[in-house]
Amino acid sequence: MHPSMLSRVRQVAIAGAALAVLCAGCGSKGEASGPPSSGSSPVADTPLTPDAAEKAKREHEAMLDREYPKHGLVTGTQIKVRMKPEPEATVMGWVRVGSRIRLKGEPTKARNCSSGFYAVYPQGYVCAGEGVTVADAPPESLIALNPAASDAPLPYKYYFVKEPKVPEYHRLPSRDEQRETRDFLLRYDELFAKSPEKAAKLLKGELDKEPKPPLFVRRFLERGFFIAGAGIEERASRTFVRAVRGSYVKQASLEERKGSSFQGVELTGQSHDAVGGVQPAKLPIAWAVREAQPFVVKPRDDGSLRLVPAEGAKPFARLTVVPSWSGRERIGDTLFHKLGDGQYVKSWFLAVAEPIKRPSKIPGDAPWVHVNLEQQTLVAYRGDTPVYATLVSTGLPGHDTPTGLFDIKQKYVANGMADLGPEAGDERYSIDDVPWTQYFSGSIALHGAFWHERFGLQRSHGCVNLAPYDAHRVWNHTWPEVATGWHGATTDQTGLPASKVLITKSAREDDIAAALAPPPREPVAAQAGGAVKAEGAPVKEPE
Repeated sequence: MHPSMLSRVRQVAIAGAALAVLCAGCGSKGEASGPPSSGSSPVADTPLTPDAAEKAKREHEAMLDREYPKHGLVTGTQIKVRMKPEPEATVMGWVRVGSRIRLKGEPTKARNCSSGFYAVYPQGYVCAGEGVTVADAPPESLIALNPAASDAPLPYKYYFVKEPKVPEYHRLPSRDEQRETRDFLLRYDELFAKSPEKAAKLLKGELDKEPKPPLFVRRFLERGFFIAGAGIEERASRTFVRAVRGSYVKQASLEERKGSSFQGVELTGQSHDAVGGVQPAKLPIAWAVREAQPFVVKPRDDGSLRLVPAEGAKPFARLTVVPSWSGRERIGDTLFHKLGDGQYVKSWFLAVAEPIKRPSKIPGDAPWVHVNLEQQTLVAYRGDTPVYATLVSTGLPGHDTPTGLFDIKQKYVANGMADLGPEAGDERYSIDDVPWTQYFSGSIALHGAFWHERFGLQRSHGCVNLAPYDAHRVWNHTWPEVATGWHGATTDQTGLPASKVLITKSAREDDIAAALAPPPREPVAAQAGGAVKAEGAPVKEPE
């Protein structure tokens, strides 16, 4: 069963029987006193037959109609879901523009929220006045979308900005508004040729006797930006991409990017590699990260050994599974991967995902992931059992991915990152909605990367990059689960269970032990009076 579909079935299957668990501690007024134990049910990983899944779906829908009869459409950019119906209550998650959510019938009145707080499924409260349309039936709207419920590798369509200055409009522009914007950009180009400083001031509206930036333009995008699109619309003989936040960009200025089709291996049953072979789906699994030519060992007349290309053996194409991996062997001064039929491949041409023992700090039934920096691999586990393995791209030298055992703190369908990045060279680099983002150490996250295909090789500014399908697969695997209709959830001060992320230099026992060791305490003198980096909201970072 597809992982994201399994996640949906899990939510449906446990909804009826486990509603009391999801709302554990509910008071007489329906106010939750604790967060949901998302994903903790023993039924969570049990596949259902089609008939059982359909029955569970009907029961779930009946429960929603009974317990959460109101329909909500989120119209605010991003709204906080709070643990209590109070303006300052702890945030447990977020819902975003276009999301459909289910609400209880009557709101709870509160200060600074004249509309009242509505209880939202499966738990928490939203202030409708912040941007939620509430109705007895699903509100009709072009902006409605629910990407987390989709099985697609990416939550949205993504577009690369391919021109130097591209207007992003607050609304669909008229023909006259497009002409006014064009004339403004022509003046910008004239000034930039003479004085880039004056051109920058023109964009900010800081020059007297010069045109001001059009009010209907939200901002000017630069080449190297990416936007996430939720639809295509047309006005004044021009086609526009409607971004997920409701703004508009001319489609001719954009280039769609779908990302790599690479995906890892489900560690159940069998999987087919790219050259048509059937591979047993169990660890260890080796991939070619560079085109890899197999060699065989031949003796010389003097008794020494030499390596020659294996007769009739074709090179392994990059990102394909390499069969018959049986270990490593040093021949002379060089380390090789040993394959079946007496074949060898040089060590730096393959990456190997190998099993490790579950650390004692991780519960026996919990989902967790292990990232091996040396091999650039990730293995997802459920307790002691590996369930998925794939290639990743971690931090380049100078942007090293930290080692250690971390909790997933914040998890989003998509989250913005911006800065200088290797894809954009010296240009600005901005991605409004990096897909399937899971922060585990400050600004460092597991996330999807649709803008490169260098999986199995270092590539990032510290984060763990995954191909789109893999990022969604791992996102669905980990805790906290993000409820249908929600855009994100946090484990910070909410009690929601957090999956562990173990990052080690290699799969060797000493490197694993080093990653699990408590970090050294800083001297007291260093703690006092120094600048402290806040660890609350994620810092936007490029990959």
